[in-house]
Amino acid sequence: MDVAVIEPGQDFREAIDKSVASCSALLAVIGQHWLEARDASGSRRLDDPADFVRSELAAALRSNIPVVPVLVRGARMPRPEELPDDLKELAYRNAVELTHARWRSDIPLLIRALRPYMGARVTENRAPDASSPRSPEVQTATGRRSEAVPANSSIHPQVVERLSRELAQYLGPIANMVVKRAAKQAASFDDLCATIAREIVSDADRARFLRSCRG
Repeated sequence: MDVAVIEPGQDFREAIDKSVASCSALLAVIGQHWLEARDASGSRRLDDPADFVRSELAAALRSNIPVVPVLVRGARMPRPEELPDDLKELAYRNAVELTHARWRSDIPLLIRALRPYMGARVTENRAPDASSPRSPEVQTATGRRSEAVPANSSIHPQVVERLSRELAQYLGPIANMVVKRAAKQAASFDDLCATIAREIVSDADRARFLRSCRG
């Protein structure tokens, strides 16, 4: 969840409900360790009712917002018994898989799946890449929009490209989108590194990425 968009003193539950209610569809990006991701105390994040990702998904399912599971890095769909009660419906949603090998054919399949919900805002002309002028305005389970890095970003495009390559080792092709959206709000290079590193589930992999990011 991008907490920067929530004003101090605002109830984050209401902010999440309002944000989710305004989106046409929500993408639940699921990696190999999505089910077992832990917080600082070692508890499973999905078991925490206050976790932002769980809150967003639960709000979408509760409001009958279309939720599209997007499987990356060989992840599988969770079974109902592996999910908390307010997320069990996610297990019955048809998923789309994104892979390295089939990236340019998988992306059109995802776009095609979103077209009924997004109307004219989504086109199938080409798979998005670093030169695409615009990405579909679909909310992800991280609470941010997928947008290109603006021209006035303080992060140099070559830096964005390098960090995308580094992060792709841990997140796969979706790393490009993650870095671009984080660069939009990053105040500095270190801020950008710290922000995108939080997307890596494993502590060891996160530390390794930060070393390569700054080294």
